[in-house]
Amino acid sequence: MTTLDKIKNMLQYTTTSNKSYNGKDFEGGYHTLNICNTVIPGQRKPLERISSVPYNFENKTVLDIGSNQGGMLYSVHDKINEGVGIDFDYRLVNVANRIKSSHQYNNINFYVFDLNKEDFNLINNLSSSTYDIVFLLSVCMWIDTWRELCTWCATNIKSCLFETNGSATQQDEQVALLLTLYSKVALINKKSSDDPGKAKRRLYFCEN
Repeated sequence: MTTLDKIKNMLQYTTTSNKSYNGKDFEGGYHTLNICNTVIPGQRKPLERISSVPYNFENKTVLDIGSNQGGMLYSVHDKINEGVGIDFDYRLVNVANRIKSSHQYNNINFYVFDLNKEDFNLINNLSSSTYDIVFLLSVCMWIDTWRELCTWCATNIKSCLFETNGSATQQDEQVALLLTLYSKVALINKKSSDDPGKAKRRLYFCEN
């Protein structure tokens, strides 16, 4: 069995979590990925999502909260100094590390971390340097302590790429909180065009 076949099997395993973000209707699960020079389609397109972000990732340290299969960090791996992805689902972390290892993305690491149970300050220990930007992409509706998490991010990390999720009311509440935490909150995309099934999510770039 080839490396590609093994990773495909692991990607399919990630779709068994019974969560709406598992991309169960796609061969690659949640993220479209380039594995062993083969594009495996997923529910979201990381390269498309990152292409509109007004941020220079060169030599930056990036934290991806709710990193899923790692697609967002893979999309910038050749630019950044270091990337750290955290997710509570061990299936997603396992396949993310398998892809990282097989493709020699040596500046990226993934960890199991439960944001509803663990001290956010522990996240600082997962990187060898200070985080420059955090990805908070469609995760807040899944986290009970999302307000505290957003506050921690704004306090510890200068820049944030944020995608709203949940009902219209939940998304409005998320944006309202961002406006109290950051000096700059810019709307990048008013809909998630890479995922037409849930297009009403909004993408923001926030900075202090």
